[in-house]
Formats: sequence, C-alpha cells, structure tokens
Amino acid sequence: MPRAPAKIRKRFTEGTEVLCSEIEETLVFGRGVIGVAIELRSLDDWKRYWSRWRDTIMPKALEALPGRRPFACYVVGEIPPRPIVMEPPLSNGYFKHYVPGSNGTGQWHYLMPEPFQQDEANYLHDLGLIDADEMKRYRASLRKPVSASARGNRYAVGEYVCEMGLHH
Repeated sequence: MPRAPAKIRKRFTEGTEVLCSEIEETLVFGRGVIGVAIELRSLDDWKRYWSRWRDTIMPKALEALPGRRPFACYVVGEIPPRPIVMEPPLSNGYFKHYVPGSNGTGQWHYLMPEPFQQDEANYLHDLGLIDADEMKRYRASLRKPVSASARGNRYAVGEYVCEMGLHH
C-alpha cells in the first residue's frame, strides 16, 4: 500500500526566531493568557510585535480565515474597531479586552456576535477591505468542517496553524 506524501516542515536551525504560539494566538484571535499577561501589556507592545510578525501572520490568516482579519489589525489601528450595534446583556461571556495606550489613555476592544456587532466579514466588505472572491471563500468556510490535519495539530486554532506548529 503506498504511503501518503510526507509534509515538509520548516527546519529549526540555530538562530531561527520562532513566534511563541501564545503570542501568535493573541495577535490573531485576541485571546491568549501568556501573550496578554506578559508580552502585550500596552499599545506600544502590540505595535512592536505586530510590526515584527505581520509579514508572517497575515498571509496565513488570509488563507485560513477568509472574511476575518487578525485582532492586532484592530488594536494597532490598521482597521477601525467594529462598532457596538446593541448592548449585550450584563451577564454575557463575550470577549472584551482593554489595551492601555500612552498618556493614561486606552481602548476597549470587543468580539461579539450579531446582533451586538456587525458580522466581521460584512463590516470589512463595507470598508472595502475584502472583495467578492474572499466573501465567497468566507461563506464556503462556514459550511466546511475543520480538517483532520488541523484537528490533530496542537498548535492549530481551527484551520490556522501557528508558527510553532510548523517547526515541531
């Protein structure tokens, strides 16, 4: 019986800088424990990490998460935050994160479903950041289950595989 072709993973060599999966999850999805608590404490930290890792994260995110953009795009100001359309109930479990800025200012960032916030793909489409082809891929991704290879990878979140997962 023929064997399946092996995936060629990136090789780790001395001096290779690999992004920690906790920080990558925080930059992409906004959630993560260590990334926020230790490394991403202020807006300057977010900007520093995003400018360093944007070229690594963005192509993977566009491929794996059509119709969405990494959370860091909203935090650093590349994309204006999605407005709250309707206040959620007080006992909600939706994501809310405060990013302290400079001079004692800061901003709250929210990730809530409709009807509390406009759907992210439609919001990005209204801003002109995604085209009809990406909207088509987004709708198809809603119907597609997570692949077995992503399900078996401990460094994968949905179809998005963190950088550390490519080196193990």
